[in-house]
Amino acid sequence: MKCLRVFKDGDVLESLKKVFSQSNCKTCDKLLVLQWKVAHCIFNFNQMKSCSAMESTSCLKFSLMSLIWIIVLMNEIHGYKGCLETERTALLEIKSFFISVSDIGYDDKILPSWVGEDDGMSSDCCDDWEGVMCNATTRRVMQLSLNYTQRLNYFDSTWASLLINMSLFHPFEELQSLDLSENWFTGICEKRAYDSFGSLKQLKMLNLHLNFFNDSILPYLNTLTSLTTLNLRSNSIEGSRTKQGLANLRYLQVLDLSGNRNITSGSLTRLGLANLTNLKELDLGGCGITTLQGIQQQFTIQILCDIFMALIFTYV
Repeated sequence: MKCLRVFKDGDVLESLKKVFSQSNCKTCDKLLVLQWKVAHCIFNFNQMKSCSAMESTSCLKFSLMSLIWIIVLMNEIHGYKGCLETERTALLEIKSFFISVSDIGYDDKILPSWVGEDDGMSSDCCDDWEGVMCNATTRRVMQLSLNYTQRLNYFDSTWASLLINMSLFHPFEELQSLDLSENWFTGICEKRAYDSFGSLKQLKMLNLHLNFFNDSILPYLNTLTSLTTLNLRSNSIEGSRTKQGLANLRYLQVLDLSGNRNITSGSLTRLGLANLTNLKELDLGGCGITTLQGIQQQFTIQILCDIFMALIFTYV
């Protein structure tokens, strides 16, 4: 046949490859077949004039059949609702991290629904994996609930070195809620930590309840300027070894500092609470607070009442 193929530059094929690479597509094994179809189904109709009638009819039939096949395949690709492969891989790395810092014998109890192709039970991380919630349109991860994911048999000296590697969350560009509570982390792995926190530009809710974070985490938290809710309950925050505290979190509406026994009245200013003009809820229960010196003028009467009620119930 003299039918001449077009798309010589491969632009269409490259576009299709991009579609495949950005989705956890179940039909990726058909890509080579798709390339062959695209290369043969489209031809130059000017050249068709030089074909015989029989050749032209054969060309046309072949092209129509191939085009139908491509439409069906592209509909299948478009309709597949899997999460992004980059985020799926990142989630599996998070699982591996938690297994690595947990005691031996808990491997099958840590995020058991998070399975990859190597496990022979590949599933959709958006719909089938516990603690993962995705955007219905973009299929990007929006919420991660990893509370009580690390498993330890008992408290010992090894806890002093349990650092969370925040670079694991770097791929999640649309992450809005992250729950790392009850994991007994003592600090942040500082290698490129600022870059890792800085990548979470859409993070609005962060739960670090029941860990052992101290004042060293505050400079990193202070870069999460989109936060509206921050839970630091039952950590080791003091507010005595910080320059800015949380002063940059100007959108913060809910802050839980309860259970941090070493926070005193003198710590409140150093924690930057006076700058949090949008704050609506502040829990200081269980802290060493006797007065609200330095911040009382920044809050409404209702908020002050809530704070004093927390203090009353703490000391009753």
